[in-house]
Amino acid sequence: MRPRHGFTLVEILVALVIMGVVSGAIFQLLNTSQRLSRAQTEQVSLQSNVRTGAMLVPAELREVNTVVGGTIDQNDVLDAQAGNVTYRAMRGLGMVCQVPAVNNQVRLRRSTFSGSRDPVVTDSIYVFVENDPDRENDDVWIPVRITGVATGNVCPLLAGSQAGITLTTDANAAIAGLPIGTPIRVYEVMELSLLNQDGRSWLGARSVSAGQAAQPVLGPLLDGNGFALAYLDGNGAATANLTAIKSIQVTIRGLTDEAVRGSGTSVGHPQDSLVSQVLLRNSIRP
Repeated sequence: MRPRHGFTLVEILVALVIMGVVSGAIFQLLNTSQRLSRAQTEQVSLQSNVRTGAMLVPAELREVNTVVGGTIDQNDVLDAQAGNVTYRAMRGLGMVCQVPAVNNQVRLRRSTFSGSRDPVVTDSIYVFVENDPDRENDDVWIPVRITGVATGNVCPLLAGSQAGITLTTDANAAIAGLPIGTPIRVYEVMELSLLNQDGRSWLGARSVSAGQAAQPVLGPLLDGNGFALAYLDGNGAATANLTAIKSIQVTIRGLTDEAVRGSGTSVGHPQDSLVSQVLLRNSIRP
């Protein structure tokens, strides 16, 4: 009989050791690659989140009006705190297309109305009143609250008619006899704040006009100062005077949604931040 050949116990043990070393190295490589990929994904998400906040907030505040030394009706910043701001947010602009038959109504031509959405009952409007056509410093924007919205009306034209939006308000004398072509700005009172929800901090937004609760817009952000605001006057100095604010500095400080392992053994939430500054409408005027 021919002798049978096989592996000795020592050879099998050596092969198992080598296989274990190679498998461990492959596992370590895959684990490191997965960790780096996860960290990069979280970092990209963090940077995108912070950039979005740094663009979203200034875009929202850019239409806020300021009149240095003006009344509260002329300045759209209603409350200015380090972690929240309440303001009149512009939602549309239209032109009066018909002298109101009823003193508390305003009719706008739909084709010339531009905005992010149609007016709603919880909105308000700014009505431009030109007291003396030969003078510039006596013109005013009067805030009036909307109590009703109708979209089935028409605006008269020389030939035919055109769709219109009729706004019923809580004012009478203030808007009586408005001439055709009078500009009307539609706005709602909004609040941006640092919102804590489920143990995390977010940029929160709510419609004060509609009586809504704050809703998270983006995040997560750092607790305490993830959303920070600084109110500056014409000289760039901080001011608490609402009628002196000409620009707002916005700081967004974010962190990753999931904890990731760094280059060492520590696990944490990487952070990033961006600072932007927005000039309020009419802020270039002396």
